[in-house]
Amino acid sequence: MKIFISHSSKNASYGQALVELLTSIGIAHGDITFTSDTSYGIPSGQNIFNWLKGKISEKPFVIYLLSKDYFSSVACLNEMGAAWVIENQHIAIFTPDFDIDSKDFQSAVLDPREMGFRLNDPDRLTQFAEYIKAVFDLSTNQVLVNRACKKFLDSIGRITSDVTLQSPPRSAPVTHSKNTSWQTVPQQQSAAPSSSMSRYTGRKLPPTERFFKDLEDGKLKDEEVLLVYYASETGRFSLGVGWRTDEETKRIAEWEELNEFSDTLSRKYEAAISRFEVRNLTEVSETTSHGNPRQVDFVSDLKGRMLDLPDILHIKAEEIIQIELDKKKGELDNEIPF
Repeated sequence: MKIFISHSSKNASYGQALVELLTSIGIAHGDITFTSDTSYGIPSGQNIFNWLKGKISEKPFVIYLLSKDYFSSVACLNEMGAAWVIENQHIAIFTPDFDIDSKDFQSAVLDPREMGFRLNDPDRLTQFAEYIKAVFDLSTNQVLVNRACKKFLDSIGRITSDVTLQSPPRSAPVTHSKNTSWQTVPQQQSAAPSSSMSRYTGRKLPPTERFFKDLEDGKLKDEEVLLVYYASETGRFSLGVGWRTDEETKRIAEWEELNEFSDTLSRKYEAAISRFEVRNLTEVSETTSHGNPRQVDFVSDLKGRMLDLPDILHIKAEEIIQIELDKKKGELDNEIPF
């Protein structure tokens, strides 16, 4: 299966960033169709409509890069209709300023209930990268994937740097494609910003402030909460990665056993570290002789907050631990003795 990026030529810069992300993850150049770049687009001498029709009929994985410009283009809408008729596996990705409540999107052939994610959403981007790896059976090193996601987010930030949004865009949960099992729980409605966050209203939050804002809004993964809790409780602000991952996981498991906690963090440590890297909350502090990371440190402002964690993080961590313990106890109670 190949990938077809359906987009408006006015959003070519966003599409080019997507291409670079996909190739960095491990998708072959020849398996991507992106008409705004001649090296990925229509060969010389080909009839554009016949060529695109042929590509879509091959049932590629379609990425719809949706924007106001997309729905203003007859050619784009024709592409969407043609791919939809053939029932291609697909995913919808929105430009940062796209209005998902727009009549164009709500009345499109795509089911608006198959919600998408925005290009500048770090959490959903990580899930998207993991999903592509699974669909296309890629074995790309997770460190390289994380770097590719960070580079992508930086590119999106530069592309949108000249756009001043009056208010943050409505959060859009991740999509799931036809005939696939990628489904996640929709993000919760954001609560009104607390006084500690009010000075950032209307512009992008710094990484550490974004982390604690997401904590308040209930948007963090359990392993993310527990990683900060573990680091604060043990004073470990430097963590092993790469070939030191097993060593760190063992240390976490010993901490969990000593405190009679569930094994949530030790099981999901790599996923947690990946999310913190994409969120720009860690930085490499040691590398191997080949330049591969073997240790990361939390960024300085997050370290400072860990010295006096807010009550909400302690409460949330304890809730997660108790829920997991209750679940485990329930499973043991339901076991049938032989």
